[in-house]
Amino acid sequence: METVCLSSCKLAYTEVSPARPRANVLFLAWLGGSRLGWQPVVEAVGDEYRALAPDHRDTGDSEAFAAPYVLADLADDAAEFLRAVDAAPAFIVGLSMGGMVAQHLALRHPELVRGLVLVSTTPGGAESTPATERGRAALFLPADMEAQERARQALTLMTHEGFTQAHPEALARAAANAARHPMSAESFKRQFRAIRAHDVAADLARITAPTLVLHGEGDDLIPLPNAGRLSAGIPGAALRVYPGTGHMPHLERPAEFLRDLRGFLDAQA
Repeated sequence: METVCLSSCKLAYTEVSPARPRANVLFLAWLGGSRLGWQPVVEAVGDEYRALAPDHRDTGDSEAFAAPYVLADLADDAAEFLRAVDAAPAFIVGLSMGGMVAQHLALRHPELVRGLVLVSTTPGGAESTPATERGRAALFLPADMEAQERARQALTLMTHEGFTQAHPEALARAAANAARHPMSAESFKRQFRAIRAHDVAADLARITAPTLVLHGEGDDLIPLPNAGRLSAGIPGAALRVYPGTGHMPHLERPAEFLRDLRGFLDAQA
């Protein structure tokens, strides 16, 4: 773990990089997640690229941040982070909330964004397709639930039915990450409120970075029609849909996810 001091807060991050990286890649985490959730992908991509995964403010090992914020603030953090570690421009890979932050980053700081990979995410707005009952259950687990059990139940509800039963190692990894980075109810609420205010639907046409949209066909948290809105709204964006997959394709379809991610990076780099 390394840290960098920004004007608003101190961020912790992980970096994996070869001696001569082909390009910079920034990984942005999801609601309630930390940089640890991206670690297998960071390690895989870091053999050719400079792969960076920061904890958002108020999460993981980054500085506590009690004041309210919006996703544009997290995008500004990411922009300042890229400049501070001399990693701009970069490819931005964001899942769920991280993908929302990536959209704001591309709109607010286009000169820093070489390409976008938007995973299991949405442009927001009134036309969004809402979460299913199963997806909502993942968001509204009891506030007093122990962190490791919360992580296990959330992952079970976010992934395709049967995935965690077939992959107990994924449950164990999620629980271990939660034990290292437990998130307070107050921090979760701040992130959730920021997500609720997210709406860049009217601005998608202003995104000029090459974009790949990746989404699970059975995503209960952010259903597939939201990915269609992204790919239709961003000029030239490509859409890849994973059958039999929920909200976490990098865990549920790791080989295919890495193939598609690397293919995009290699083509653009």
